[in-house]
Amino acid sequence: MFTEEKIFASSLILSGAFFLLASVWIYKTNAANISVREKLPRMRILGAVLAGLGLFWCTFHSKPLVPSSMHFYLLPTAAFCTWVGYILLDYLFARAFGGMLILFAHYWLYESFAYKTPCKPLFSILCFVMGTFGIFLCGKPHLLRDLFRNAAKSTNWRYSLAGILVFFSLMYMTYGLIHLLA
Repeated sequence: MFTEEKIFASSLILSGAFFLLASVWIYKTNAANISVREKLPRMRILGAVLAGLGLFWCTFHSKPLVPSSMHFYLLPTAAFCTWVGYILLDYLFARAFGGMLILFAHYWLYESFAYKTPCKPLFSILCFVMGTFGIFLCGKPHLLRDLFRNAAKSTNWRYSLAGILVFFSLMYMTYGLIHLLA
């Protein structure tokens, strides 16, 4: 049976697996495949799916802020905003990915205090860095494309980015396993 702590732990493990796959993806970036890699931040359909998931997740958090008579309109508003974002926003995937990083950082920080996460200062710093990177991606979404270009040009960038992603992967998987086995 899934408890809230098991969902928290599972989200950490799944995001650790995502960061591990992202590190492999960055590690394999080179001049031959950069044209495919740099298209990712501008993908509209994938960005709309990610943005829709983020907005639907936010609707449940916004219910205490909205009068109960308006709760009916939250999900249609999220769907409408997803459609508007698909139509109007450039670099939609990068923006949606940044938003999801912010949402996950907030969720993990909130839950880590409830479930007594060990080495909480380290976990808080990890979430802070991830959320701050998400804020930068939302404000300057072309930075994701530039990271891919730098990884393709320089082995130092490629190894550094892949190493950072592996570090985040290992840390989140470790924290997830600690909570899953507790």
